[in-house]
Amino acid sequence: MSPYTRDRNHPAVRTAFRDHAKRRQPGDLHTIPSFCESNAISESTYYALKRRGMQPRELEIDGAIRITPEAEADWRREREAETVVRRQRLRERAEAAAARSQ
Repeated sequence: MSPYTRDRNHPAVRTAFRDHAKRRQPGDLHTIPSFCESNAISESTYYALKRRGMQPRELEIDGAIRITPEAEADWRREREAETVVRRQRLRERAEAAAARSQ
């Protein structure tokens, strides 16, 4: 059987990575697919973030990319901090616009 399956909702999913993600224990290294599943993002979103330099730190072992739990936690903190800053800026802009319209 092929390591790839196809269905209407999930084109060409590598089942070995899906199975690994299901068996993952806290503290285990992530593959990119298991990282994406754990953080509720798609792999295309992961690679879009990577192009912008916003991916978690990666560890390469014999050509395979892995992500440590520490890198995942740091990545989440960074994304949370960016969200706080972005929302604060939006709030400030809204307040400034409201002040100008009065």
